[in-house]
Amino acid sequence: MRFAPLIAALVAALAGNVAGQTVSPELTNVKFIAGLFWASANGLNRRCAATIISNNTLVTSASCAMSDYPTSAYGAGEWRIVAGNTDDRFLETTGSDVTGYSVANVDIDKCADFAIIQLSEPMDIGSDIQTIILSSHEIDPSAQLYTFNTSDTTGNPFLSLSQGNSDACSMLRPGYADDYFICTQPVQNQYVTGDYLGGDPIIGFSNQPQSGTIVALVGVTGMYYSTIASAQHGEMNDPTAYRFNPMVAPQVDIIAGYAGVDPTSIITTGDLN
Repeated sequence: MRFAPLIAALVAALAGNVAGQTVSPELTNVKFIAGLFWASANGLNRRCAATIISNNTLVTSASCAMSDYPTSAYGAGEWRIVAGNTDDRFLETTGSDVTGYSVANVDIDKCADFAIIQLSEPMDIGSDIQTIILSSHEIDPSAQLYTFNTSDTTGNPFLSLSQGNSDACSMLRPGYADDYFICTQPVQNQYVTGDYLGGDPIIGFSNQPQSGTIVALVGVTGMYYSTIASAQHGEMNDPTAYRFNPMVAPQVDIIAGYAGVDPTSIITTGDLN
């Protein structure tokens, strides 16, 4: 279901957002989310979401950015980014008139389940393609977090996330906090088989001393951990599975290096609400 207070918070955050992005519960209006596609002789096939940090740098999960499956499924090819004022970003396949942005490099950290995508040519940042600022802080257990399920464009893609109990999370993945993962509880109508690769943005609200409340990227959705072996690999649904999501904070310097900017220009200076 949709919650009026959450929508009001999004609208309020938009007014002072230093990154200037449009934040909306309606997925098609969120322009800092792009689509990561595999381009081959079979066309463009969507793999996951990728979040735009700068005109040439995006982030997603490592699970999304590995090319072994799309190569076997669609044939030899290369990664492309589809961004802008088009719903093709969220479709399984795109029209023949969509070419996307060429990818020059994908830096994959399997241990962190995090990937940084660098484009061959920069995008034009504006009203149709927007960036999001990064949270560089540790995440308080009480912080309110949200995500967009980009594989669900017709239902309710805007989801509130609750962090899991540390003891319960540690039983599933010991040392997760030291490895900079956020453990989240199951969400309403969780469907593991639909988005088991992760890669969707996790956002929070940050109090910026000079700008007020802004929306910041906290991390990206990661892998599900389930006691059911087949659910662990997305072969069946487990509505009780917890999720371990990589934080963006440990990656700030690397992201800034790819973007060619000072790290302080792409991070918040305030704690999350």
